[in-house]
Amino acid sequence: MKIKQIIIMLVSGVLVLMVFATEITLSNNNPNESEKVSVVVKHSDLYKDANERIVLKSVPSEYWHQNIYLMADKITWMDFENFAVQVGDMGGMIYHFPNWYHGKYEPKLFDEDVSGDKFDDLIIVLNNDKASAGKPRKEVHVLNFIKGQGYEEAKVEPIQKTKTHINSNVTLRKHGKFVTIRIGDVKYTTDISKYNYPNPREPFVISYELIDYSFSNGQLIGIVPLYVLQETTSGGLIGYLILEYTWDGIEYVVKQLNFREYNFQDEQFLFP
Repeated sequence: MKIKQIIIMLVSGVLVLMVFATEITLSNNNPNESEKVSVVVKHSDLYKDANERIVLKSVPSEYWHQNIYLMADKITWMDFENFAVQVGDMGGMIYHFPNWYHGKYEPKLFDEDVSGDKFDDLIIVLNNDKASAGKPRKEVHVLNFIKGQGYEEAKVEPIQKTKTHINSNVTLRKHGKFVTIRIGDVKYTTDISKYNYPNPREPFVISYELIDYSFSNGQLIGIVPLYVLQETTSGGLIGYLILEYTWDGIEYVVKQLNFREYNFQDEQFLFP
């Protein structure tokens, strides 16, 4: 009996070894399967080369699905790329804008009805110093809300077209302490002596690099600062050209130009 038991045990051991050897052979013949088992993926390894993703601006709402977020990749402490606009906390609607860029100045995010259809549109103001040969210039991006479809990026007339419009319709003249601004048939006169600028003189500077954007009665407006040169290194601010944008069904175009005199106490427009 003992000899028989020993033989059975030996046979069983050989069978176990054969099965084990077979498993090793199968594992070696399936490198993909062995790789899955042997490689341990760490969460930090997946993103070690990725830029930091942050929320730059947000518009809160009492409803979680209506919160709006402006997100981008942080390239340096002041440069951001690879933008996305998210509507809702669950990320159900994300709009990706890889060609947008921002630097230097603080971005802006608004939800206002600027197309006149009673639905709020999204307006994003970014500083793009790549678009004007290294000179910082703010750009406005408008996402029109279309009922039944969602948001769609709308065209805004290019800054070069705006410059041509201004150059064709605006003239500036200085007579002593008075500056006259003509916009078409409308004439504005302002006394610049109250600003106490040292030796203010022509020529005038229309600073497109510092253009900003805001809203007035649901209308998108651009604000372009106007300076008179002086003896110091910078010009003296005397007022603003107010650009009133109108949605014509194709793009937002400047339909109306106005002048607004600079007021020290006017906090809506703050320019250096």
